[in-house]
Amino acid sequence: MRRHQTLKPMRRCIACRESKPQDELIRFTFDGKAVAADENGKRDGRGFYLCRDAKCAEDAVKRKAFNRVCRQNLDETEIRKVIGQALDNLQGGTDAKES
Repeated sequence: MRRHQTLKPMRRCIACRESKPQDELIRFTFDGKAVAADENGKRDGRGFYLCRDAKCAEDAVKRKAFNRVCRQNLDETEIRKVIGQALDNLQGGTDAKES
């Protein structure tokens, strides 16, 4: 057994509440004004994570998980738009090699 074993950072999905490796989730940020997807992990603001599947995205909207983590009453249509764009970017980018 190696003395210093490197492990992937684990993060929790705001919808299903499962802990998964950070690179398997989408990071979003809230800067006090708007929610935005954070592709490179460097955006300012409160960061939170969501699974990369449509079911978790729908559950997050339905359960108002974005409102809970941001502690704001956010517009549902705006949240759906941001999630949809993030999922579309993943399908066209890094996840395209998996299908």
